[in-house]
Amino acid sequence: MTALLRPLIRLLVGFIAIPIFRLCLRRVLSIDRLGAELTKDLEQWVRGSLLLLFATDNFEYALFGSHIDNWKHQYIWLSLGLRLLLAMGVIESMPDQALFSIIHPGPERLLFPKGRRIQAAREQFWPFCKGIFFRHLDRSSSVFAIMAVIFGAPDHRIVGWVCYTLAIIQFLIIGLVSSRDKALDVLRDFDRQVKIRRDELVDRDREFIEDDEPPSPPMYRGV
Repeated sequence: MTALLRPLIRLLVGFIAIPIFRLCLRRVLSIDRLGAELTKDLEQWVRGSLLLLFATDNFEYALFGSHIDNWKHQYIWLSLGLRLLLAMGVIESMPDQALFSIIHPGPERLLFPKGRRIQAAREQFWPFCKGIFFRHLDRSSSVFAIMAVIFGAPDHRIVGWVCYTLAIIQFLIIGLVSSRDKALDVLRDFDRQVKIRRDELVDRDREFIEDDEPPSPPMYRGV
């Protein structure tokens, strides 16, 4: 049943939900003013949110009710496996997931030099907390999405809806704070730093080779 519903759900999302979203977006904001990249990210987020909703245990229970309980006791592995497969596809299709990990790689290493440890702690406190928040945002979004698929009605209805809400909100934040131009700037800066470091190593090895004199050949005495 779930295998038959997945293509139908994707068809409904692609041909009904996305055009309705574009129509509402034109009524509220101008597409040109909003930006092509942001519009594409919002469309991907709406599509992913709806597909994730269809993969949740709460939606399955709301669709079939208690009639599916007897079937799920025997084929829970099939139902859960198909819904998890759909959820993993949703996670990968959410906007700017890879860019977010490049732009916000996480907290940097804390440095406490002698003589100014308190000042260094103050300077690094906010960037460190910001890095932890972005790392949590990057990793917990997928966890909440998977938990929404596993937990749901009738025993964990609230848990399922809370996990689903947190997942789509965090996916939206990731899509809004990530930019392809900013990611390209980060990659260019990384390449520049790597090139500088490589040139330093090459110069140091060249100086070492020039300063190092070859060993003199051993002297042998004739017998």
